Amino acid sequence: MRSTSKTFSLKVGTLSFVLAVCLGATAIHAWQAREAEETPAAAADGYIWALHNSAHLDNLPVQPAEDSN
Repeated sequence: MRSTSKTFSLKVGTLSFVLAVCLGATAIHAWQAREAEETPAAAADGYIWALHNSAHLDNLPVQPAEDSN
């Protein structure tokens, strides 16, 4: 009877761990997907150009930018 109880506890513990890992992976995936929707690629590209232009204003050396369009 004792070994059956240990086996059951081990199975429940393993199942709990696997479910926790799956739940965490799902939460991370949902968080990254929502973050990607909030920051479209065009906004990120605009941010890079803003940094580039502010370097000109601060009289920092700037590598010539190539227009990728």
